[in-house]
Amino acid sequence: MKINDSGISLLEVMVGMILLALGLLTMAPMVVVSIQGNNISRDALSVSTLAKEKLEYYKGLDVMPAIPYVQNESNLPGGYSRTTTIRDSVGDPLIPGGLYEIDIAISWKDKSGVNRSTVYSTYVEK
Repeated sequence: MKINDSGISLLEVMVGMILLALGLLTMAPMVVVSIQGNNISRDALSVSTLAKEKLEYYKGLDVMPAIPYVQNESNLPGGYSRTTTIRDSVGDPLIPGGLYEIDIAISWKDKSGVNRSTVYSTYVEK
């Protein structure tokens, strides 16, 4: 009697499925890292946009507010808080004469619940 060995046995199919499952499971952490990276990138873009928006506002003013100036804004869209500080050489001798220093500090809580913050600084001519 002749046995037909040309088909795939159940054992071979199971081994193939196990190897495929292991391969897919090793890729799962990469998906998690990718999602976290996307969240970090989204936050970085939002924060830089909030800072740039405020810097452009002060650069466009003909007359700066009374120095030293501090403005706190909370509950901005996305749950961000922004603090703007403007100083000149009268209040801080390390700032070169004829310039204003504008610092914009932005803080937020990321998707993981971790408090984050960053500061953008620039100088504007008087």
